[in-house]
Amino acid sequence: MMFMTAHGINDGFGWIIPPLLPAIREHFQLSYTEMGAFYTSFRFFGNIFQAPVAYLVHIAPISTILVGGLLWSSIGMFVLSLSSTYGMMLVFSAIGGIGGATYHPLAVTTLSRVFGRDSLGRAIALHLSGSSMGQVIAPFLVGLLLIHYEWRLPIQIWSVLGIFAGVSLFLFLKHQQEDFQPKNKALGLPFFSRPLGIYILAESLWGVAQMGLMTFLPLFLVDYRGFSQGKAAAVFGLMALTGTFFRPFVGALMDWMGRRKPVITGGFIVAGLSILGLTKVETEWVIYLFVILLGTFGSGHAGLADTFMIEMIPSQRREETLGFVYTIRMGIASLSPFIVGFVSERISLIHGFTILASVSGFSAFLLSLAEEKPVD
Repeated sequence: MMFMTAHGINDGFGWIIPPLLPAIREHFQLSYTEMGAFYTSFRFFGNIFQAPVAYLVHIAPISTILVGGLLWSSIGMFVLSLSSTYGMMLVFSAIGGIGGATYHPLAVTTLSRVFGRDSLGRAIALHLSGSSMGQVIAPFLVGLLLIHYEWRLPIQIWSVLGIFAGVSLFLFLKHQQEDFQPKNKALGLPFFSRPLGIYILAESLWGVAQMGLMTFLPLFLVDYRGFSQGKAAAVFGLMALTGTFFRPFVGALMDWMGRRKPVITGGFIVAGLSILGLTKVETEWVIYLFVILLGTFGSGHAGLADTFMIEMIPSQRREETLGFVYTIRMGIASLSPFIVGFVSERISLIHGFTILASVSGFSAFLLSLAEEKPVD
């Protein structure tokens, strides 16, 4: 429970920023490009450090890595909330983002060693649903606080929760040191195969679509659908809430089918159609429907797609391989906010969303070419 809570706080930092972007834009008078660069800075520097973190398990206890990363993020983001200029905010978004590199390579590896293939989909689904509560609470917290307070307070509250969770996790893990000691094996190169390469490419492109949507959905709702800042934040939270609720069912579906690829590919297609639908309709209840579909098949299957990847990597080479995979995949995706912001200033955000929908569909096509063949 403590591990899931800390993971939720860690991931919640990424979900508290997008619904704050309309208020941050108003405060600093920013363009789409500048807002995209801000979120790219936070995501990119956290993602590229995932490969080094994967190797740190050979020289430092996992508990030290996890706690240190969470405290780093929390303190960095608290300082970010005190920024008086856009430049200062940009710098501390990068500093705060670095701490987020600790969780993903370590979490899925630990779960894959504990659970067998028949239950791995459900295990990861339940873990992600628990940890993703932070992704749900953060946007609703923003929606509630923006009614009476400025954009700084939600980040400050979340940062204090992160510090508290980091200290609590440290106190819990110090009694479990035997299970979290450095790995006693030689360093190795990451594993690679053709199916894994196709998967990385497909997931990287999907990440571009997902990250672009995630960053600019609140801004799209404010600028093109007339939503208030608080209401847009709540709708953003609805997407996270739907993903959290349906993720165990999607994981169970994977286990029941005995296959991962059809579920993941179908999720890409539905998500792409839903993004396209947002650009075509203005009826409020239909917008909610598309957001729910995006939560179910976009946010909801996120992480579960990793079961497909994990099973293609030999167990003895997972730490170093996952570190590089997450670095490449998420590093590419983290460039999306800046690119989408830059493009949207020139051809409109609606056209930018149309491009993201096409990217999601192309990801489904690429993944259909990958062979689903688990290894020992």
